[in-house]
Amino acid sequence: MAIKALTLSSVKVIESDSDPAKGSTDATRFTIGAIDAFVSAYVFDRTLTFTENDVGDVTLAQVKMSEANLEAVRFGLRGWENLKDGHGNDVPFTTADRIVMGKKYVTVADESLALLSQDLVRELAASIRTINEVAPDVAKKSVAA
Repeated sequence: MAIKALTLSSVKVIESDSDPAKGSTDATRFTIGAIDAFVSAYVFDRTLTFTENDVGDVTLAQVKMSEANLEAVRFGLRGWENLKDGHGNDVPFTTADRIVMGKKYVTVADESLALLSQDLVRELAASIRTINEVAPDVAKKSVAA
């Protein structure tokens, strides 16, 4: 099978494994999409940073996985439904425009992103990173196989 290009228009609706209502009509559903090469470079180039001391030696290396996860969700989350606040009211999904490497993107607004737990952000980021991966058993069933 040849290399496949990213399908940037594809979206997938998922439910969190931590949602007690998962699999029911009461579950919260998240719509996620692929992130392109520009956003991937932007996000992952900032994951590992080095700090030098006065004589040019590396004194500190930081892996910023939580920040990388947050940015992946910022660019890959396309919407949600049935996300409730503490009073049972629907939480609106809001967006904001961002420019990355000269390209304009519609992203999750900070106000919406701030409402997601770190564990949920980690889970969503993992799903966003793998949205274009095809499992070998699914690939075997495809028409092209």
